[in-house]
Amino acid sequence: MPDYPHFCAEEFAQDEFFVRWVLRPDAETEAFWQQWLSTFAFRRDEVEAARQLVLGLHQLPQARLSSAEKMALRQRIFEEIETLEAPESAAHHRWLVPTWQWAAAASVLLMLLGVGQFWQLQQPVSVSGYRALLAQARREAGTLRDIDNPTAGTRLVSLPDGSSVLLRPHSRLAFPVRFVGTTRPVYLEGSAFFEVAKNPEKPFFVNTASLVTKVLGTSFEVQAAAKSSRVVVTVKTGRVSVYPQGGEQAQLQARTQRLEGIVLTPNQQATYHLADHQLKRNLLAQPALAGGASAVFEYEETPIREVFAQLEKAYGVSIVYDKDGLGNCPLTASFTDEPLFEKLRLICKATRAHYEVLDAQIVVTGPGCN
Repeated sequence: MPDYPHFCAEEFAQDEFFVRWVLRPDAETEAFWQQWLSTFAFRRDEVEAARQLVLGLHQLPQARLSSAEKMALRQRIFEEIETLEAPESAAHHRWLVPTWQWAAAASVLLMLLGVGQFWQLQQPVSVSGYRALLAQARREAGTLRDIDNPTAGTRLVSLPDGSSVLLRPHSRLAFPVRFVGTTRPVYLEGSAFFEVAKNPEKPFFVNTASLVTKVLGTSFEVQAAAKSSRVVVTVKTGRVSVYPQGGEQAQLQARTQRLEGIVLTPNQQATYHLADHQLKRNLLAQPALAGGASAVFEYEETPIREVFAQLEKAYGVSIVYDKDGLGNCPLTASFTDEPLFEKLRLICKATRAHYEVLDAQIVVTGPGCN
């Protein structure tokens, strides 16, 4: 695997797996890069700069360039980056270049392609979008308490209903001084982890400029940075529903206490892409064991249906397979701390099967053993 933690923006922008994630995201790339960014959060600036370079070179509709022209343009951008670096910077220290320099290089690319208007279209989650959301909320709910976290640390915020929020760096949260009426709305710009007090009679809503997360009582993370092209919701415990801001679905969700639409459970994640308004659900790259689940999985001539049932319960996932064809296949194996997908790989190898992740479900196919 490439040494991603030490990549600079230029190297990210030339990496095929990274480019695939930016241009044609799927379950594999989305799961990997979201997990990677959670682990290496300090590299987000370089990743964002690289993402803008990739979008500029490949996605802009005005830029109808041949492959050779794109290569020449890429080289020109990277040469511009080189001129911005400090003279004493050695090649193996390039990832230490200040973020503003990468941003400047990305800006050069956008100016070269003449896409000022397209840049605006690609940034729907904006400060103005958040302010418009708050203005509407104040008209409907009155006074809001506005919490800003401009620091590099996480800030704990207590809500009127007993819920708590870990407000991530450079994020903002607004909420009513008291939750009155039939709902508990809050408004987020940036990222935050929520521990919501359970109250099925009074749903809790996290509103961002483009996406709404509705819960009855659970814990989950919302990432809606002001300059990001996507909003990500990750569930730790319980269930949440997610849907785009505005429209008929939002009106329906506001009137009912049920969770409807796209519902997420633990180890699942939803990503809303602002460019094409696509909302996709997938599993995390490394699903965690549910609380209290045993980490030891011992099988001796155990039917696959029992193996899959135990994995489903332990990880809170759904495994779809042909119960008649594969269900009776025997398995002898011993697993402990292997990640879920490694367990599945070994199980499929033993049963001549294959698995893939589709819409947050694990689908196993194979010839069976009848």
